[in-house]
Amino acid sequence: MNQPETIEEELAIIAEALDAGIDPFPPKKEDSGFLRASLGWFMIIIIFSWVSQLLYRSL
Repeated sequence: MNQPETIEEELAIIAEALDAGIDPFPPKKEDSGFLRASLGWFMIIIIFSWVSQLLYRSL
């Protein structure tokens, strides 16, 4: 499907979607925070590992 060149074409596409029962602007999904928390813990473990390796080599 080609991109609409005018506003009227875009409005026609949106009207067709609404007539077909498709919501062209669905609500955003809420972030659960699980991914952010797990990434944070992973980074903490990696940094702790690097620091412990550096301390082990310096002793």
